Amino acid sequence: METARLRLRRLRRADEAALIALDSDPAVMRFVGSPPGVRAHDETVERVRQRVEADHGQGGWWVVEGRIDDTFHGVGLLLPMPDGGDVEVGYRLARRSWGQGIATETALALVDHAFSRLTLPRVVAVVYAENLPSRHVLAKLGFTPDGLREYKGTRVLHFVLDGDAWHKRRRVDKHGDASP
Repeated sequence: METARLRLRRLRRADEAALIALDSDPAVMRFVGSPPGVRAHDETVERVRQRVEADHGQGGWWVVEGRIDDTFHGVGLLLPMPDGGDVEVGYRLARRSWGQGIATETALALVDHAFSRLTLPRVVAVVYAENLPSRHVLAKLGFTPDGLREYKGTRVLHFVLDGDAWHKRRRVDKHGDASP
């Protein structure tokens, strides 16, 4: 997947060091995981390797990098929720990539892929209540809050984006209105 500034591509073994560094940064992991936070180094390495080796079909994990300079910005994901129902949209970015609209651009590409390529009826996102930047990204994309949920043993805010509403909004955006 490509956007104006970014390329989202499948994880490779060569990405392991960057992915381990990302998942080892306490600021990045502040709102990631259940419970949130950095894991032991060996566990982080194992989780990264599992992601790299996994085949999720057209969903799964992607490296987010700059189109022009290949700068590593982080990861994006489209994964089944633990209950096996909906598909979750997610992302995590390296600190140097915060505050530049990269999270919004990444999430937009993932949502568009989910609805246009995977033809999903809806996608969801889960966010810790204190994670105001991610809540803002979801609001910009049209996600609506759907209450608190239990997610892997933790209470999180649950958000939903309906595919029909997304397509309708995108048609309007293409005719002159501002897009997210």
